[in-house]
Amino acid sequence: MSKLFPAYRVLAILVGILLAFCSLVAMPLKYLASDGSGLQHFGDQASIMWVAHGWVFIVYVAVSFLLWRQTRWSLPFAILVLLSGLIPLVIFYVERVVTRRIRAEHPELVPTG
Repeated sequence: MSKLFPAYRVLAILVGILLAFCSLVAMPLKYLASDGSGLQHFGDQASIMWVAHGWVFIVYVAVSFLLWRQTRWSLPFAILVLLSGLIPLVIFYVERVVTRRIRAEHPELVPTG
């Protein structure tokens, strides 16, 4: 049994949460809150999460690539999976599509128990 599928799911959710937080909370607070306010300071400090997203995204891409090689998805679908971590909230939908597809086409990759 491969551990790629469970790793993919965890990484997809983590990348999605980090990207949503950074783009929907940290960035608006940093640039749209009143100058010198506590909210702007929080947004500025929280911007470090972009670095965390970047590192986790690199691991996500590597695991997704390995999963693609194992499942033999079409190239357009693989590109969609790889790039979904760059558009806020899209990765949550793509993760559900990948989960359904793997359960239907490759049940041997799904952990039992």
